Amino acid sequence: MIQPFHLCPATGIFPPHSAEGMRRALAVVGTVLAITFLLVLVLAFAAPKELYAQEAADQGDEELPAGLFFRAGRVDAAYQAPLLDSEVSITVNGMVARVTLRQRFENPAAVWLEGVYVLPLPERSAVDRLVMMIGERRVEGRIMEKAAAEKVYRQAAENGQHASLLASERPNVFVTSVANIGPGEQITVEIQYQDAVTYDNGRFEYRFPMVVAPRFTPPAPQVAGRERPRRAASAVRPSAADGDLFGPVRHPRENTANRLSLSFSLTPGLALRHLKSLYHPVTIESRDDGRHLVELADGAVPADRDFVLEWTPRIGDEPEAAVFAEEIDGDSHLLVMVLPPRRALADEGRMPSLAPRDVTFIVDTSGSMYGPSMDQAKEAVIKALQRLGPKDRFNVIRFADETRALFRRPEPATADNVSRAWHYVKAFEADGGTMMRPALELALATAAPEATEGGRLAQMIFVTDGAVSNESELLQLIAAGLGRARLFTIGIGSAPNAYFMRKSAEIGRGTYSYIGDVSEVAARMEPLLHKLESPVLTDISIAWPDLAGGEAEQYPHPLPDLYAGEPILFTARLEGVPASAQGHQLLVDARHGERAWQRRLSLTDPDNAPGVAAIWARAKLEQIEDGLYLGQDPQAVRRQALAVALQHRLVTRYTSLVAVDEEVVRPPEQALESAEVARDLPAGWSYEHVFGEADTAMELRELPAPLLQQTGTATPIALPRGATTARQQFVMAAGFLSLSLLLLVLVRLRRSTFRGRIAGRHP
Repeated sequence: MIQPFHLCPATGIFPPHSAEGMRRALAVVGTVLAITFLLVLVLAFAAPKELYAQEAADQGDEELPAGLFFRAGRVDAAYQAPLLDSEVSITVNGMVARVTLRQRFENPAAVWLEGVYVLPLPERSAVDRLVMMIGERRVEGRIMEKAAAEKVYRQAAENGQHASLLASERPNVFVTSVANIGPGEQITVEIQYQDAVTYDNGRFEYRFPMVVAPRFTPPAPQVAGRERPRRAASAVRPSAADGDLFGPVRHPRENTANRLSLSFSLTPGLALRHLKSLYHPVTIESRDDGRHLVELADGAVPADRDFVLEWTPRIGDEPEAAVFAEEIDGDSHLLVMVLPPRRALADEGRMPSLAPRDVTFIVDTSGSMYGPSMDQAKEAVIKALQRLGPKDRFNVIRFADETRALFRRPEPATADNVSRAWHYVKAFEADGGTMMRPALELALATAAPEATEGGRLAQMIFVTDGAVSNESELLQLIAAGLGRARLFTIGIGSAPNAYFMRKSAEIGRGTYSYIGDVSEVAARMEPLLHKLESPVLTDISIAWPDLAGGEAEQYPHPLPDLYAGEPILFTARLEGVPASAQGHQLLVDARHGERAWQRRLSLTDPDNAPGVAAIWARAKLEQIEDGLYLGQDPQAVRRQALAVALQHRLVTRYTSLVAVDEEVVRPPEQALESAEVARDLPAGWSYEHVFGEADTAMELRELPAPLLQQTGTATPIALPRGATTARQQFVMAAGFLSLSLLLLVLVRLRRSTFRGRIAGRHP
């Protein structure tokens, strides 16, 4: 008979009166527990630190700690990136804007830091001043060739001096670097620039960009049969090369943001019917002297979407012309706006009816368009589809990782085809990378040649946020392949790439429109669709009858076609003519349909506007740099642009502003670490759809490289980060592994004991 077994709490199943079995079991269990304890210690505290990012606090359901943390050069240390807050002061007189941006870098760490921040500025801004402020000391920046400025900054940083550098990576993307910020210290960098107000369809507008959106860098061409490129965009460090661009982006779940406060002083010179901020609540104080003071109602706000102020003159007060002047060294610099009188154009007869059109819609459906941006894009295209005429043909091309077209070539705008397009567009979903080139190539290949050869008017409507880094490549493609077609761009979202959108339209002899909210689709699309149907003036030229030779140095040159509601806007320099000279006239020649159109404008009593000379120089620089995508010699372009930039003290792709304090502040035994301030994701963007589902729990963390490498800063890497810390994951893994070993030992011991008992009872 088999003796009954009893369950022992410590050892499992053993005979009730076996002392030897109890001792053996306790010895085994003690050994296993000791091994388990040692294994947990090894895995949790002695694992290689390179395997996990620095954890500053227990995450769980709590908010993440303030700031973005970086791995320091020492194995056991971590430091926080500099904190940043910004103040913006904008002063507008007429059509000239003077902007002052103050960036305050604060070092919350116990080590000496270099702070780096990627910021946007308007693409046509003339950035001409940098001041570094350390306490009461102010250090004025010097304009230098870019490589020379970086060398001066690098040397000062290594010497332990306070230094700052402002460099341009794109016409609308700049990088501020500040070296040797001491523990607990604040350093303020003040940037100033000139800019011009825009006017369209009876509304003046000024836009201040707040954030550089992550941009997609297309992979190099792949050999057939090889692995396809990954679809997620990469946020990487700035580079002067046309490609990898921009640094870390803060995950939305982090509880910090770069804060920005803004004040706006507007002296429009006209009585106003409306004055409003499009995307931020503001307070407005209108004074008796004609000034309007505007401030953000919420004080400091996250820097995650563009600030746009719009003002409309009273009916009947719209200007037919405005001239602003600045005199420097005996030369007059002018900013001129001419609005053709609508009544005069009507009296001379309407434009002849347009030829039948081929309209191609190119729609961005990549991950950056997810959410409100995709809704805006779909509504805009549907609005345009409804305006197609019976003689028009059309096509819809969408792109993300792949390019797809509704038709193989433009098809007649029949009711069935338009209905089919309506359903096609309504089904758009945003996901994937921004592979823009194949879509443009398809549109240029199928629409432009066929339309123009058949006497039809080819028009392309390009709907995108422009979140790409290969702007130069795409602009070259448009310039080479557009032919007689026209390209109209619609910028979508809270922070579009305005430089690329505006320049594409300029090359395409079309116009650039912007939609920042779904509620604006009807208001913004109606004027654009009217422009598509009614160009007003073409072949525009400017003459100066009172000048010797009848010409001035003016930009842009030649002037683009003019559409309904648009002004003729240009800058000019009159050499040797003081701004106070009286009696000068301006002659505008153009064609209105088949008729000649001419207007004479008196330039008496122009408004004095400091900053116009810088705006003129920036326009000249832009025209020179356009040669890069028009096939001109890059070295010749560089020489011309560099000379103009140095003469007018402007930051460009070839020049930078650098400020260095003479005092050495960092002790030589203290190392300098570099950290980049993370940017916010633009409002309305989806982190998961920009960086990919596989990267949902990813955040950028930095490992510092030797100080001031070729790019000037450290190299970012991406490491996993979820709700459970890496150290907690190691402990849990060790615990489960130990439990598994313990169970294995107990099971084997039980089997051995059981077999021994059976053998003893049944020989």
